Amino acid sequence: MIRFPRGIRSRLTILAAVVTALPLLLGVLVVANLLQRSLTANLQRTTEHTATAVATAVAASGPTGLAHVTSSVSPGTTVHVFAAGGRVAAEYPRESRWTGRVTQDDATLVRGNKGYWLPGDLDRPLSVQVRTTYAGQQFAILVQASQEAQHEAVSEAAKVVLACIPFLVGGAAALAWVLTGRTLRPVEAIRRQAERITSRNLDERLPVGPGRDEVATLAITMNEMLHRLYTAQESQQRFVADASHELRSPVATLQAALEIAATDGHPISAENAGLMRSETNRLQEMIDGLLLLTRSDNRGLVLRERDVDLDDIAFHHTTRLASTSGLTVEARLAPARLVGDPERLDQVVRNLTDNAARHARSWVQVSTADAEDHVLLTVGDDGGGIAEQDRARVFERFVRLDESRTREVGGSGLGLAIVREIVRAHGGTVQVDRSARGGAQFTVSLPYTSATRR
Repeated sequence: MIRFPRGIRSRLTILAAVVTALPLLLGVLVVANLLQRSLTANLQRTTEHTATAVATAVAASGPTGLAHVTSSVSPGTTVHVFAAGGRVAAEYPRESRWTGRVTQDDATLVRGNKGYWLPGDLDRPLSVQVRTTYAGQQFAILVQASQEAQHEAVSEAAKVVLACIPFLVGGAAALAWVLTGRTLRPVEAIRRQAERITSRNLDERLPVGPGRDEVATLAITMNEMLHRLYTAQESQQRFVADASHELRSPVATLQAALEIAATDGHPISAENAGLMRSETNRLQEMIDGLLLLTRSDNRGLVLRERDVDLDDIAFHHTTRLASTSGLTVEARLAPARLVGDPERLDQVVRNLTDNAARHARSWVQVSTADAEDHVLLTVGDDGGGIAEQDRARVFERFVRLDESRTREVGGSGLGLAIVREIVRAHGGTVQVDRSARGGAQFTVSLPYTSATRR
């Protein structure tokens, strides 16, 4: 079994040699056959001319007339004059070997003309037969010319060209080897650098050549991939650190309450029980949020879709907010029906209204509307607002723009990130702008039919 080299350089070199050799060999065969055809045509014309000259001489003087035209017979050519019954009446040169046959056809006959060339092909004479009449007697003139000389000429020419082919193929292979090596040199540099890059130094980058060829494009693409990996690693590390930091606070509170109860030797007081219950709920909420974001990162959120009236969900939360927050809650709710996951959409409205309540001074507005091909949910407040440069960052995980807020006021930093993931899963968008009263205004746009049903 033939085993081909595995290296690209070796394979391309072999390919270059083969691609060079095959056309050259085919070219030699084509040129040799064209040359053979041309020489055969010339030989046939010469032989026919000789046969015509002999026939004219025999018609004028009989078989003895052959002696008058022998000077025009080419070397390697034999002439036979046959009388009736196939008897040789005259020949040139004397005692020449006669090969072939004589027919009774009055037309000029040409046999044995070889218009193609093959190595080692045996020589066959080219025969031309004509008929003439002298003194009422029929004579047949047979002229035979050897094709050996032209066959040898074509063979020698083919040998010369074939002898040059190894040098041409070798030159093409050497050129391919050098050029492939130069082309693959940046690839080898990329490979060595990539081998040195690990999870500890993802900030390093691969070398990019001065040109803008495929190798440079590959290096640029891989550098962009390394940048994404580096960013993802930083985000993951920051996510783990922030999650650990956020979880530490309620755990510490629960631990302190349990230690107080153990020190006093009394059952947990109602005050401590309420505190522990609040921190436990906060823990549960944070864990649920982390699990939702993790599922969104891994496989995307799984939606349980059905017809949803978004205005009904918004009405429920505006009522809840008005009764629990002491804020002025303004509701402008138009019918807004779509296909979606009611539990997830409820979470979107809850997170946005709770976020507005935490930052509002006295006023919150919630509105729904039915647009051309989507529904809109808008939640605004009259708080401090969000600076334009922070409006994209506010949807990141564990982001608090006001670090001076207490954790109870500022939330866990996951609410808006959860909103964005749920809205994306429904094929919608969410953005933040300035409200009519100077605070923040979040606008959610959701298509009538979610992305999973399109």
